Parts: sequence; structure tokens; C-alpha cells
Amino acid sequence: MAGKKNGIRIEYFLMLIVSFFWAIGHPLGRIILQKVHPFQLSAVTLTSGFVSFFIYLVFTGGIKKIFKLSYRDVLVSFGLGALGFFLYQILTFSALARIPASVNAVLISNNVVFIVILSAFILKERIKPLSIIGIVFAVGGVLLVVFNQGFSMSIGSGSVNFIGILFSLLAAFSTALYSVLGKKILYLNDPLIVIVLALFFGAVLQIILTVFTVGFSEISTAGWQINALMIFLGITMIGIANSIWFMCLKAFPASQISIYIYLTPVFAVILSLVILNEKFSWLFWIGSALILTGIIITNKFSTGSAKKDV
Repeated sequence: MAGKKNGIRIEYFLMLIVSFFWAIGHPLGRIILQKVHPFQLSAVTLTSGFVSFFIYLVFTGGIKKIFKLSYRDVLVSFGLGALGFFLYQILTFSALARIPASVNAVLISNNVVFIVILSAFILKERIKPLSIIGIVFAVGGVLLVVFNQGFSMSIGSGSVNFIGILFSLLAAFSTALYSVLGKKILYLNDPLIVIVLALFFGAVLQIILTVFTVGFSEISTAGWQINALMIFLGITMIGIANSIWFMCLKAFPASQISIYIYLTPVFAVILSLVILNEKFSWLFWIGSALILTGIIITNKFSTGSAKKDV
């Protein structure tokens, strides 16, 4: 019995680490993007994340399962990599280059709401009435967060960067689509193997895009500190966080540890306040509370919706 209690304490502590690693990417990404292009940051984080994840699978002996995947599953993994890593990284880092890290973190957390909506359209899952209430809460919260400095559409230094907001919401949508479309393949195969393949394809696509667009010259002149931060984000936010997440899923049902996902935007806001000294009006805090409440309600009363781990 004592061992079981210790195990629970360890798993829950590890989930706090996962939430922290997912959150730290927002303020640190904002700092990094002052020196490099979003495409370059995405290429480095995806590559370092894939390498660290691959090493983990090699040491645990799981890498052999790659050869058990069917040709169709490999192709689906490619699609998941394009949606969940390649497109998501581009969108979220492009958003971070334009809007505060706190706003980006809160808006992206709406992926849970998008998952429920997409599951209804694609998987034909019924949306329960309480889930609709949660969606309404989240939408209202988004409006308050976006217009936390006042409901003004004017152009100026204090105006809303709607392109950044759009990128952030599209990032949430892409990761939700990734979760819904990948639900079946993740269920039928070892999720770790599918994720490492998706990471590989996402990294390859991002490197190709970067080579033929902005190149990598800014990385060489950014300094070792920025390069170290990029690699750190890839290893922690992608490699370690995903490895721990799936390890915890083996020990506990997703319903028991999914509450820690809700801590990610909370940690991100706190870290952004501390690291970047971001400040907002009371509308931001009310909006964030509404979004978090809406996400919890939507997720709790949804019917078997997939959950995105990144």
C-alpha cells in the first residue's frame, strides 16, 4: 500500500513537471523570437525534441515497434506530424512574435474546446448541453482576453494584433484536429511510436521550409544563449514532456491526470509575468478564468473526445 501511495505522489509530481515544461515555452519563445525567425525556432525545437524522444525510445527498447506499423499508419503519422507539430509550431511561434506570451498561452488552451466541436463534426460524437455551456464560457473568455486593454479596433501601439490572435487560435485548432484525426491510430498503436514518427516528419517538413524561405543564418549570429534556449525548449517542452506524459498515462487513466493540463496556461501566465513582466487589465484575468472554467466544463462533460498532449 505504501508503495502505491509513493507511486501516486511521484506520478502527480511528474505531471506538474510536464505542465511546467509545456508552459515555459511561451515566455522563453517570446525571448528567443527577438533574435530568430519563427520558422528557425520551430526547426530547432522539433529537431532537438525528436532526437531526445528517439533516444528515450532506444533506451526503453520501444523503437523496434516502428517496424510493426503498417504502411497506412506511417502515412497517417506523416499527416499527424504535419498538423500537430509542423503547422502547430509555425502558428504558435508566429503568434508569439506578435502577441504577449500570456495571451498566446490562454488562447491556445482552447484546443480542448475545438476538440469537442471537431469530434461532433468528424467523429459524430454528441455534444452534451453542459459542454455547450463550457464552450460559451470559453468564447466569452477569448473576447475578454483579446480586448483586455479595451474594446477598441483602432490601429496604434496599444491596438490588438489580430494576425497574432488569429495565429494563436489557428494553432489551437490545428492541435485539436491532430487529436481528433489521430484518435484511432493512437488507440490501435503504441502512442509513443506514432508520436516519434510524427515528430520526425514534422521536423523534416520544417527544416525543408526553413531552408527554402528564411534559411538558418540568423541562428549562427543569435549567440550561444539563444541557441541553448532553443535546444532546451525542444528537449523539455517536446521530448521530456511527451515521454513523461505517456509514462503517466500507463499508470493512471487520462481522466485522473488531465486536470494537470489545465495548469499549463496558469503556469504560462505566471512565468510570463515573472520573466517578461507582462501586465494586463482586470478583463484579462476575468477572461482567463472564464476560459479555464469553460475548458474544464467542456472536457468533463464531453463524450470521449480526444485529448492533445502538447
